[in-house]
Amino acid sequence: MDESAIKGLKLLELNDSGAVSRKPRKTTISVEGYDTRLREYTLKLALEKHFASCGKITTIYVPRDYKRGILKSVTFMWIKGDDAEEKALQLSGTDVGGWTALVKPAPSQKDIMDPWCPAMLSKHETQRVRVTGYDTWLPEIDIQIALCEHFSSCGEVTQVMVLPCGSGSIYLEEERCEDKALKLNGCKMGGMNLVVEPVKARPEDLKKRKGRPCTTTGYTGYMPLST
Repeated sequence: MDESAIKGLKLLELNDSGAVSRKPRKTTISVEGYDTRLREYTLKLALEKHFASCGKITTIYVPRDYKRGILKSVTFMWIKGDDAEEKALQLSGTDVGGWTALVKPAPSQKDIMDPWCPAMLSKHETQRVRVTGYDTWLPEIDIQIALCEHFSSCGEVTQVMVLPCGSGSIYLEEERCEDKALKLNGCKMGGMNLVVEPVKARPEDLKKRKGRPCTTTGYTGYMPLST
């Protein structure tokens, strides 16, 4: 066996053993092109599904214009994985459920984030309802999107949690949102009858959702990925 082949074999053995393995690179991208009247969580779910093939999405940061009550025109995503940026950039110009994504490389997190301020304290307590009866054979992200859309008329859906046992939790904000959600008990979603039950949110859950980083001049939004 020649010398170059021996070197190649040694490198292969090192890679197999993990001795020279490197951590997946984390990249930041920006996404534009969506309707700024969309709800924040609705946009997050759409982006999570659309960019799932690029790597592990660790954070989706959706800036908001609180004075006008809409989203800002650019959202930032942190994706971890080999060639994540290249894969994400290849999705620029593709359709995301009715709008065309414009994807660009973005600056690092410290260049984007702003300090927290009281302007984004929620005006309403977060309410939670438990949902069962949906099609559990669907992928988790598709269930989250369907439930978010189904309950969007009740208030702003801030999170949808889906458990392996076939039970989901919908977190909502707005006046009388829980009463409106409970009225959907027995309604069909995708041919399945939903069962909607009240669940009182724990104090620690409410604290997590009370505030978001914000500023009157820069980008504003909620850092943690909601899924």
